Amino acid sequence: MPLSRRRLLAATGAAMPLLLAAPSAVAQPATTPPDLATPEGWLTWISANRDGLGLVVDDGRGNRLLHRADAAQPLASAVKVVHLAAYSAAVAEGELDPKEQIRLGDWERCYVPTDGYAHATTLKHLGIPTDSTGLYAADPDHRVTLDDMASAMIMFSDSAVPDFLRNRLGDAALRKAAAAGGWARPDIRSMCAEYLFLLPEFAPPAQLPTPARRIFGYALEQRYSNDADLRKRVLDRLMRDGLPPYGQQLRWGSKTMSSTARQLASLHRAIATGGVPAEAARTHLERPLSGHLPPGVLGIGMKGGSLPGVLTCGMSVRRQDGTVAWGALLAHGDIALEQVGTGDPGLPLLLAMQQPEWRDRLARALAG
Repeated sequence: MPLSRRRLLAATGAAMPLLLAAPSAVAQPATTPPDLATPEGWLTWISANRDGLGLVVDDGRGNRLLHRADAAQPLASAVKVVHLAAYSAAVAEGELDPKEQIRLGDWERCYVPTDGYAHATTLKHLGIPTDSTGLYAADPDHRVTLDDMASAMIMFSDSAVPDFLRNRLGDAALRKAAAAGGWARPDIRSMCAEYLFLLPEFAPPAQLPTPARRIFGYALEQRYSNDADLRKRVLDRLMRDGLPPYGQQLRWGSKTMSSTARQLASLHRAIATGGVPAEAARTHLERPLSGHLPPGVLGIGMKGGSLPGVLTCGMSVRRQDGTVAWGALLAHGDIALEQVGTGDPGLPLLLAMQQPEWRDRLARALAG
C-alpha cells in the first residue's frame, strides 16, 4: 500500500500536546499561514523562516543538505529517541526484560494530561478501560508489558513513559546510549515537570539556567509522582481552567529540551545502521510505517514531536540496495496553533531523502 501523507503524520507521533488550551486564548493570524501538511506549504514556511530551521538530510547516496545543523532548537517529543535507545541497549544487555509486567498506576504516576490524548489513545489501543475522565486507567493494578510502554512512547508519543524509563535506567544510561549514537550530552529532563511548568503555580524561577531547571524539575516530578492528591488537584485545575494563553505557551516551549539537528540525525543513523544496540529501537521506530513502504524501501524509522511553536522529526530510511538515508528537521518560531495540530515535519524529510528534484527545491528555498 502506498505511503500517504496521513500515514506519515500519524507515524511521527507528533500529536498536538496542549489541546486543553481555550480557543479564545489563541490569537488568530492576520493571513492564512502555510499549510505544513503539504510539501509546498513547507517550502513557503522555510523560505520565510530560515533562521528558525535546523536541518540535516543525507540521502545515503552521496548527497547531503545542511542548514543550521549545529544550532540548538527545541526538540519536543523527538527527544524520546534517546529514551528508546537506552531502553534498546538495556534489553540487548539483559538489564531489562521487555516482557516485564508493569502496573498502570506506576506508569501513570508521572502522567500530566496535556498530551493531546496520547495516553488515552494508548489505553484504547491496548484495550484498557479508562476512568470517568477518559484519561487514566480505570484499574491502576492492570498490567502491561514494558515493551508495550516503549511502543506507546513512539507510536502514540506517550509522555509518561520517558520519565518511567529514565527513573528505571538512570540519566547516565540515557547519556551513554545517546553518546554511542554520536549525540554527546543530550538535554535530559523530567517531561512531567516540563509540562507542569506551564502552570504558574509550578513554574521555575525566571532565567533559571538549564542545569538548575533540570534539578528543579526532578524535585517537582518526585513530589508529583508521590502525591496522589496533588495529581488529582492538577487534573481538576486543567479540566476547569485549561492552560495559559498561546503566547505564554510559546515562551514556555522555547525553554524545553533542545538539541541540534545534527545530534538528532546522528542517533537515528546509528539506530538504522546498527551503530548502537538497535534491534528493539529500530523495531519500534519502523513499526508505524511497516505496512506502507515505498518500493525499494525496507524500513522507515521516525519519531516526531510538536509543542507550541515547534515541529520536529528525526528519520532514517533503509533501502533494499543497502543504502541508508538519515536526517532531522527542527522547526521553531512562527508556527500557529493550527499548524502545530496539522503540520507534518516528516514530510519534507522523506521527500528530500527519496526525491532529488524535491531536495533541490528545498535547497533553493534555504538559499533564498
